[in-house]
Amino acid sequence: MNHHNAAACDRLTEAERFALELRWYKGHMLPYAEWLMAFVERHRDEILLGAGGADDPAALLDATRRLIAQRGSIDMVAEVKDQRREIENELWYRGEKGEHNRAGIQQDWTMRHAAAWRRWRIQEYLFVADRCASEVVALLQAPVSDRGKSASG
Repeated sequence: MNHHNAAACDRLTEAERFALELRWYKGHMLPYAEWLMAFVERHRDEILLGAGGADDPAALLDATRRLIAQRGSIDMVAEVKDQRREIENELWYRGEKGEHNRAGIQQDWTMRHAAAWRRWRIQEYLFVADRCASEVVALLQAPVSDRGKSASG
């Protein structure tokens, strides 16, 4: 897996930023918020270590964002399913144009689109992390014994 730089991922064009805002407001990123909180829960110790022991909200969010960018994924199984769906869309589209070499189409999609797909997904995750900053920080600042209490009652 490629390692990404969180700062480099922040360099968005105005059109990209608008697209992220639109996807957020249409609710398309709701699953990402759930995946993000599960990621933060799973990697809590690593994030806290990345924050250098700081309890400052900005440091905690920055450490979270860095780990997301470094790992390039927050829910690999869901991402593979999403990427598979994109490839299936390409197979259908090109099949409609008379192309039927499935293996060749899949390989072509991977070579032409996989890196950009991954970059955009990381952008989406960083955007969601910013939108859910208070929840992320609250989870990281909560005593270990308090984690998960709201879900279990």
